[in-house]
Amino acid sequence: MLELKNHTEIVVQQALNKYLDNNTLSCSCERCRADIMALALNRLPARYYVSSRGEIMTQLESQTSPDQARIMAEVVRAAQQVSATPSHQHGQII
Repeated sequence: MLELKNHTEIVVQQALNKYLDNNTLSCSCERCRADIMALALNRLPARYYVSSRGEIMTQLESQTSPDQARIMAEVVRAAQQVSATPSHQHGQII
């Protein structure tokens, strides 16, 4: 069976890692990182591929400046939202 992959998930993960390299959140636990990913991914279009050719084409399409800027903007927005209202209490990770 062929495996579907969402390129948007990969680039959002990379953008989140880049954001966290340069910024500090009130909490960057696994749960908060997953919440940030989910919020950002829900606001971005999915870009699925099956083959290596599809992966290459999807990568090329997503490397435009507007796409990169939109992805980072959604990651920043989601990070600010999660940081302001995490889904767990301070010191308590669910």
